[in-house]
Amino acid sequence: MKSLLISILTILSICFAQVSQGGSPRIFSMSVPPQIEMVDLPTIDHQSFLTRDANSVSKDEPYSFGESQSVNFNMADHGEWTETVDGKIWKLTLRSMGAYSLNLIYNIYNIPPGAELYLFDENRSTILGAFTDFNHKPHGGFSTAPTAGDVVTLEYFQPHNVIFDGEISISNVIHAYRDVFFNERGYGDSGSCNNNVSCSEFSDWEAESRSVAMILSSGGSRLCTGALVNNIRQDLTPYFLTANHCLGGESNWIFMFNYESPVCNNQNGPTNMTLSGATLLDNSSSSDFAILLISEEPPLDYGVHYSGWDANGSTPSTPVGIHHPSGDIKKISFDYDNASNSGNYWDIDSWDDGTTEPGSSGSPLFDGSTHRIIGQLYGGVASCTNFGYDTYGKVSTSWGLGLNSILDPDNTGQTGINGIDQIDLPDPMLAVSVSEFYLELSAEESLIESFTISNIGEADSELNYSLATSPYQSIGAGPDGGDYFWTSSTINANTNFEWIDISQVGTVYTFADNDNAGDWVDLDFSFSFYGSSYNQFFVNPNGWIGFETDNDTWENTSIPSNTISGAAIFALWDDLNPTNESCNEYCGGQVYTHSNAERTVIWFNDVAHWWTSFENTTYDFQVVLYATGEMNINYNTLNGAYTASVGIQSNSIVGTLFTFDNETLENNFTLGFNTGPNWLSLNNTTGTVQEGAATNVNFTVNALALAGGEYNSYINIQSNGGSEGIPVNLMVGTGGITGDLNNDDAVNVLDVVIMVNYILADENPYAADINNDGSVNVLDIVLVINIILER
Repeated sequence: MKSLLISILTILSICFAQVSQGGSPRIFSMSVPPQIEMVDLPTIDHQSFLTRDANSVSKDEPYSFGESQSVNFNMADHGEWTETVDGKIWKLTLRSMGAYSLNLIYNIYNIPPGAELYLFDENRSTILGAFTDFNHKPHGGFSTAPTAGDVVTLEYFQPHNVIFDGEISISNVIHAYRDVFFNERGYGDSGSCNNNVSCSEFSDWEAESRSVAMILSSGGSRLCTGALVNNIRQDLTPYFLTANHCLGGESNWIFMFNYESPVCNNQNGPTNMTLSGATLLDNSSSSDFAILLISEEPPLDYGVHYSGWDANGSTPSTPVGIHHPSGDIKKISFDYDNASNSGNYWDIDSWDDGTTEPGSSGSPLFDGSTHRIIGQLYGGVASCTNFGYDTYGKVSTSWGLGLNSILDPDNTGQTGINGIDQIDLPDPMLAVSVSEFYLELSAEESLIESFTISNIGEADSELNYSLATSPYQSIGAGPDGGDYFWTSSTINANTNFEWIDISQVGTVYTFADNDNAGDWVDLDFSFSFYGSSYNQFFVNPNGWIGFETDNDTWENTSIPSNTISGAAIFALWDDLNPTNESCNEYCGGQVYTHSNAERTVIWFNDVAHWWTSFENTTYDFQVVLYATGEMNINYNTLNGAYTASVGIQSNSIVGTLFTFDNETLENNFTLGFNTGPNWLSLNNTTGTVQEGAATNVNFTVNALALAGGEYNSYINIQSNGGSEGIPVNLMVGTGGITGDLNNDDAVNVLDVVIMVNYILADENPYAADINNDGSVNVLDIVLVINIILER
């Protein structure tokens, strides 16, 4: 039955099913199709990239199949508009000569209800869409799966009377120099000793196979493997386990399920079952694991499975691997011995049937007896011509590094679970009783507040929620092991790109060469970072700031880094070449620093990349450290390509990664890092609410260690029925007199004048909001006048 289903899907793969609404481009039904502007991209030399890959390919890095070309194609400056009876159509054709396939990354995807986006290749053999407002992502971007050949056309239809005009902007076009998806042979470049999962003798692994997906990572140009995993709640949350070294650009990853031969012999499988985008929840280089939340729910017709797992650490017997070697259709490998224990890893000394290859990275290792995942592929030397070892990071090690908080959010203590098939569950819907809190306390006071979470979803639905306090209303990820979150100017309304000009006051930072830091720089305040306080920092010329030990490595890694061990801020860790005392002819750009009591700025002013393959490439960015402990990284102008790592770390185990080897940064872009508030705590952080029911959530606000002033934080609610960020605003008084706005120890007409000015300026300071209704208005003036009259 499964083979029949996949055969039918292969025949019908003219219409790709990346989560979309179906339909057909309007151009197809026009008797006289309109002219479409074609934009030609720069030529890609396939052989140069194949030669590069042959010299560097290994299992401990993603398998490369394409080259990402940075572009800026948008509706305002490119393509053509055509008016229709019921709306208008925008069309754009892109050509990258010789590409086997093209896939696109969008830095902006924001279209109104009723609008539709389609993509199709020159021969109309692959059609993607319709994509609608349903496909919006929290980060504002999007990505689409590969289309066959070197030409792709976009058609965007917008009906009349929409609530806003759509905006689509393409930031990257991935030119495939390997024919991974659409080759005539129907299979990729993997060795002949590999086994197709569809062979009848492997039918016992049919369910687990449906959990495994190929990943288009690193800006859509590289390949890894991973698997959907079950969780203790068994609520079908699309958690996805893969390798830490596959990370980079997760918000634009494409997950391709059921890419496998419909029969035992090699035939090309369907490439139409894809999901777009994910959020990194936790990761560690210690066991090379990463756990993500896929941004879209797998449609029922994908028939996915959520694999079970085992974190007990017992030696697995007759282990089995399921994977996509070299971007090939899905394969299965067997070891008829027990795995070997190697610290944080399981070793397969040699495969008895099948193997793995680059592209298999991150793929699950199953215990042959329990069919539970016990690891994910880190590296190794095994191949069809080398009966060597493979190494898998242990789930049991990852469990204590944060995986447990994701897969067992209620802390039940259960360390293993079987897999579960996809079913059609009724949909819950989150509702909260309050949109914002305004609180006022005197120093050393505390109080308990509450709000209600309700499930107003479908009948018999179950809402599973988790709560966390954070410094941002919209977070990209966090908290990490040091309680740090990140956000950015594209996802958080209160994080704006604000460049701090120190060109007239900054001090030139001097480097002896282009890989070693210069002298220590004093801070004008004590900077708190991962629980330690620092009064000095150094600047490494390769785009990072350190507080402990320098390192001269120019080859960046994922974060936390296994090569740089100390506390550090990686603003743009790459092979940079700023002006230094050992300059070659290609160095360029100065680094400046400036510090005052409020903040410190470290500015990389048009710093050059090392010349090889990065000619005329410069970057203008700055790191801003605030006395409050908050950090911002401002990216002014990124002129050219980069393969940087961006993030922060306490050490080689604890840290937060934003991107690695992926061009996800933008010009005029701010990335923010901060810890959660220590004055706001939740009395319970997880729960379940049945349809039609509600539950009360209590939280404590404690001003014991707070100085007088204004504090802001958020309670973030994540659930399978939606998410909310509730602002919590706190004003801490100093024990002064109510209504004394100018702190002269008296309430008089001067305070009334100040309050009138607040109202005229539309300002709402807490001290002037006498009745605590969230705004300063005439009622507050009346209260102040009454205070004066009563005195």
